[in-house]
Amino acid sequence: MTTRRLSPRTLRGESARYDRPSTAKEAAILQAATRLFGEKGRGARTAEIAAAAGVTERTLFRYFPSKDRLYQRVMFPALLAATMPSELTETARLFAADSETFRDWHARVLKLRTDAARAAAPQFRLMLAALMTDEALRRKVIAIWKPNLWRHAVQTVKRYQKRKQLRSDVAAERIARAIISLNLGYIVARALLAPEAAWDDDAEIEATVAMLFSGVAAT
Repeated sequence: MTTRRLSPRTLRGESARYDRPSTAKEAAILQAATRLFGEKGRGARTAEIAAAAGVTERTLFRYFPSKDRLYQRVMFPALLAATMPSELTETARLFAADSETFRDWHARVLKLRTDAARAAAPQFRLMLAALMTDEALRRKVIAIWKPNLWRHAVQTVKRYQKRKQLRSDVAAERIARAIISLNLGYIVARALLAPEAAWDDDAEIEATVAMLFSGVAAT
């Protein structure tokens, strides 16, 4: 059911409704569901979500006719952020000012993505688990991700290659993959694996960007 409904339009709609619950009870249900789905995945029971929200299960079903509907309301905002992050798809922010270097751009994007993952860590954890176990969902997400994020990432790499800030003998797609892989590794460690560690985000991000740049900088 969730997979069939997955589209840019449904992602945006569910995300808007998640951000603007109609009542305090709905907000409490969403908060409890976000935490419990993040901890237990789809195995979380509606009865325990209702109890955590301080409402009856009957009240929960008045707002969400099924557990699947509640699950998608919680997870879809994270999928939207992963497949169509606004700071990457908004032209003015993707195609930065001429004064912005590749290193500045990469550091900015990594910081924005890290902050977003930390702010929605339970949803981010849930999304990663779902993508690893649900092949149909993964295919749908990739179909949305390619035109909305991947295409822009490759275009940005090509722009910096033309400026001779990145090697032109390496395909833009390969550099884009390296950026995404390196960023995802840092984000997972920072937001999920060791969120309580004494991170110095500015220093860590600078080191992460520098390590990639030293391997793809123009000579």
